[in-house]
Formats: sequence, structure tokens, C-alpha cells
Amino acid sequence: MKPGVSFSAIAVGITLALASLGASAQDGISSVTVSQQGNGNTSYAEQTVNYAPYGVASAAITQIGNNNHVGGPGSTTGGLLQLNNSAPIEAIVQQNGTGNHAGIIQTDNGGVFPLIARITQLGTNNVAALTQDQSSDLQATLAQSGTGNIASVYQSGGTVSLKTAQNGVNNKVTIDQQSGGPYVGPNVTQEGTENTASVSIYGAGPSGPTIVQTGTLNSATTFQSLGFDSYININQLGSANQATTSQTGDGQSITIDQNGNDNLADVSQLGGPAFPVSGNRALVAQIGNSNTAIVRQVGEAYVANVSQVGSGNYTNIYQH
Repeated sequence: MKPGVSFSAIAVGITLALASLGASAQDGISSVTVSQQGNGNTSYAEQTVNYAPYGVASAAITQIGNNNHVGGPGSTTGGLLQLNNSAPIEAIVQQNGTGNHAGIIQTDNGGVFPLIARITQLGTNNVAALTQDQSSDLQATLAQSGTGNIASVYQSGGTVSLKTAQNGVNNKVTIDQQSGGPYVGPNVTQEGTENTASVSIYGAGPSGPTIVQTGTLNSATTFQSLGFDSYININQLGSANQATTSQTGDGQSITIDQNGNDNLADVSQLGGPAFPVSGNRALVAQIGNSNTAIVRQVGEAYVANVSQVGSGNYTNIYQH
């Protein structure tokens, strides 16, 4: 299951009992609380709890505003949907703005640890879609207080966590993480206009990207695979900056700071286990306009420092 899959597709083969201002309950251990104050708000919820002596499924939906929907656009599909839960889980949606759409889907806990998801939208015409699938411990926090922001999140496998905050206009964040182990991240903050952030993690350990975008039309793309204790930090202030990163292996570190317009930073690192040697490090600072920095590092313990102050500078580093 990937981000962007419609909620209706997820429910194929499952008998849905969608109910506005209500939910299904089994064995007396399912609970839904709905509070709506405003006009034209709609909410849908379904909970299915497998046999678990102490299992609890809980959901809370609060909407204070107008034309907010928990479910697909137009509330045509199921929204807060929780299935196959063998241990306590929690899902909370709160929308205080206007014209917001939210959906939470938690398909299978499969363990004894909670699966928690929270979506808070205080702005206008924001869309937040979250799916958590087959993990013993997942936590997610999505907060949008701007206008026309889109957040799409899918995470599965192991202990994972994330946090996104969108306070600007027409920003978009897409997150796909399947860590398979203890993990903290990513942390994405967008306070500008029409910025995009894409995060992909596969088999990462305690690590994760931090992305801050406060400008306009900036793009940040990160990919992490089979790494333990690897980090990516991207800070974009300006217009039309682009940062692309990819790293595989343990102990890798990438930091990119872009302050200006039309700058490009492309960094990739491939290494093995960090012990007994250290991983690779890359630092790129671009202050100015139309600068280009390309860094490729394959091996262990390589360090690349790039500082571009001015306009029209070009750097290409390959260490192996």
C-alpha cells in the first residue's frame, strides 16, 4: 500500500459500515466520539477489533468550522478506518478551519504496543492522508494551519515516528517510510509557498531527515536505505532551490543550507557498516543565486565541504 491509494481501494473485500456521526463496535471495546460545530461538516468512521481480551480501539473526531470532511474529498469514502487491531490504538482528527479533508487508516497492529495517529488542521482547504500498516509501534503527527497544503504519509514496519507541520500556502509533503527497526523521523516544516518535500526511507535505523522550507517553490527530496544512525538536514530559504539527497549505509551525514534563488545541490553517499570506521559526511552551503553543487561519495570516511557564496558557481566532487 502506497501513498495516494484511494481509501475505497483499501476497503475492497471488506464489508464497510460507514456511518456519519457513528461507528461500528465489536465486543464492547470500540469507542468513537464525534463533536461537530459549524456548517456542512461530515465524518465517517469504522472500527473492527479482533479478539483481544484487553484490546481497545478509540477514535475522536472534532470539527469546528465549515465544510470540513473526515474521509475522501467530498466524504465519498471511509475516513477514520481502523481494522484488525489486537492491542490498543488511537486516532484523533481535529479540524478548526474551513474546507479541510482528513483521512486516517490503521490496518493492523499485530502486537501489544499502541499505534497512534493525530491530524490537526487549522487552516483552509488542506488535505491530509495518513496510512499506518502492520507495525508494532507507530506514531504520527500532522499539523497544517495554512492554505491548500497537502500531506500524504505511509509508514510501516518496526518502531517509527514522524512529524510534519505546514503553515504556508500550497505546500506538499509526501512520506513513505518502511524502517523495519527503531526510527525517529522525519521532521518536515514548510512555512513558505508552493514548496515540495519528498521523503523515502527503507530499513533505516535511529535516524531521519529534517527539512525546513521557508521560501517559495523550493524542492527537497531525500532517500535513505539500509542505514543505521544516518542523518540528512536540509534548510531552504529563498526561491526555486532544489536539494536532492540519497544515502545508503551506516553513519552517513548530509547537511544542505540554501539561502538564495535557483540553487541546486545533489548529494549521494554509499557506504557500508560504519564500525570500525566512520561513515561519509557532506556539507553544502549555498548563499547566492544559480549555484550548483554535486557530491558523490562511495566508500568510508570521506568528507566533502562545499561553500558557495555568490552566483553562478559550479562544483562537482567524486570520492571513491
